[in-house]
Amino acid sequence: MSPSGVYYIPPNGVLEDYKEYIRNLPLNDLTEVFGLHDNAEISSAIIETNFITSTVLSLLPRSTGGGGASAEDLIKEKCK
Repeated sequence: MSPSGVYYIPPNGVLEDYKEYIRNLPLNDLTEVFGLHDNAEISSAIIETNFITSTVLSLLPRSTGGGGASAEDLIKEKCK
């Protein structure tokens, strides 16, 4: 079912055999599951990275006052 051989129809067996097959599947689906090229995974990672970075930057204070907490401390506090 897939070029890599990761995804296949398991042979007939008992319930435990099917559970074991499912446990051994990758946590994150490979792009081949959706019929996409491997570069789609790279594009997806770039988009996710940009989203996370923009979220972290949005947590930074717009202005800094004297004697306040550092930007890193503020981000850590908001993450908690």
